[in-house]
Amino acid sequence: MQRFKDADIFDTVLFRLPPGRTEEDYKDALVFDIEGDSMEPSLRDGQQVIAWPIPEGKWEYLHNTICVVAYAEEVTVKAILKNDLNNTDGLTLHATGGLGGSFTVARKDINTILEVREFYGIVPVRLLS
Repeated sequence: MQRFKDADIFDTVLFRLPPGRTEEDYKDALVFDIEGDSMEPSLRDGQQVIAWPIPEGKWEYLHNTICVVAYAEEVTVKAILKNDLNNTDGLTLHATGGLGGSFTVARKDINTILEVREFYGIVPVRLLS
């Protein structure tokens, strides 16, 4: 699996597949390092997350989720507060940590959106019945 380091730099990380998952499930996934405290308590500084690219035609359907958004010259990990990509307003991103606030990114400025679905290096907990 690849880990995002910088706009042009990726490195390879080792990854143990969770039970019931296959390599195909993680084919396009990327690992991102969380920097800063703007997303606490949802995400903490130093944690790593696994995110999957969302095809541009499906961006409008993203709601109530945490995403990696690459826009203009920035890459950020934030919660989607409001998705108005069907109109012209764009995507309103929110820092769940309180002090980070919210901001809107115009669709024309968005290069890529990846949805955060898992933590890297943390084994998922499953309850057995």
